[in-house]
Amino acid sequence: MHSSEQIKDFILENLTRHQKDIIKATILKFGLSRQAILKHMHTLISEDRVVAHGKTKDRFYELMPIVNFSQTIDVNASFSPDKILKNQIIPNLESVPHNIYEICEFSIMALLANTLDHSQATKLNYKLYVSPNDVHFVLSDNGIGIFENLNNSLILEDIQVAAIEIAKGRITTDPHNHGGDELMTVIHLFDKVAIDASGISLSFHNNNNEWTVTRSSQQIGTRIHLEIKLNSRRTCQEVFKKIFDQDGKMVRIPVNLVRSKNEQVNSRIQAQSLLHNLKDLTEIEFDFQNIDFIGPAFADELVRKTKEKNQIADISWINSTKMVDVLMSRAMNRLT
Repeated sequence: MHSSEQIKDFILENLTRHQKDIIKATILKFGLSRQAILKHMHTLISEDRVVAHGKTKDRFYELMPIVNFSQTIDVNASFSPDKILKNQIIPNLESVPHNIYEICEFSIMALLANTLDHSQATKLNYKLYVSPNDVHFVLSDNGIGIFENLNNSLILEDIQVAAIEIAKGRITTDPHNHGGDELMTVIHLFDKVAIDASGISLSFHNNNNEWTVTRSSQQIGTRIHLEIKLNSRRTCQEVFKKIFDQDGKMVRIPVNLVRSKNEQVNSRIQAQSLLHNLKDLTEIEFDFQNIDFIGPAFADELVRKTKEKNQIADISWINSTKMVDVLMSRAMNRLT
C-alpha cells in the first residue's frame, strides 16, 4: 500500500520531465486508477505546489515556482551589472543552497558583463526561475549574436565553427582585455546550458560532457539558458580547480560538432574546422562521443594538420569506436 506522501513526492520529483503525461507516468508507477492519481494531483494544486494549464487532453502541469522574476533592461551608459546583481538577482536567490547561490552569483555577473562588453546590444531581458527542484536563468539580448561576433572577429569559415570554438573553451574576441575563461567556466558550472544565436543552438550536458549543435529559431541577438538542480553538489571551487589546474595547456575538442544532422564525418574540410587556436597547448584531446564512423581522409587531416599547427602537443582521443581507433592510430603511425 503506497502512502499519499509517496505518490505526491513521485509527482513532484518527476513533473519537470513529464509535464504532459505525469498522470500516466504515476499510474504506471503505482498501479492505481486515473481517478485516484488525479485526487493526489488536485491536492498538490490546492496546496499551491503545482499549477495546471489548459483543459482535458491539452492539460499540462508545472511546479509552482518559488521565484519567477524577469526584467527588461536598456544596455546604455547607466547599465551596471553590479547593481543588477545586487538589487535584482541576489534578493531572489535567498531560498537556494549556498553552493547554488555562489554558482548563480558568479555566472549571472559574468553573463551580464559579457553582454555589456561584447554583444553590441541595446536591450536585454532576463528571467530567473526557481522551482522546488531546480534553478533556471535565461538571458536574451538584441545584439550581434555570439556566434556571428566570433565568426567575424576571428575570421572563421562559418557560424558553426564559432560554436566549436566556444565548446573548446578559452575563446575571446578581445584577448588584450579578456582571458576567455568566463563563458567556459559558466558552462561547466551548470547541469545544462543552451546558447542560441544566428540560427543555431549549442548545448552542453554536464552529466556526460556531451556537446550538441542543432538548428535554432533565434536569428537576432543571443539567448543563453542555464539550468541546475537544487540538489547538485557542484561548487565553484571544484569547477575552478578542475579548469584552472590545467593551466590552459590542454583542450578537449568535441568532434561531433562538425556534423550537421547525421552526416558522415569523412572530409578534410570538417577536420580543419576543429583546428583553430591550437598554439601554446601541450595536450590536444579529441572526443569522439556519438561518432561511430570517420573517413581515412578526416583522420589523416586531423592528425597531420594538428601537428603542423602545434608540433609539441600530445595528441590523444577518447570515447572512440574500434574503427575510429584504427583510423586514428593509422594516421598517427604514418605521421611518425
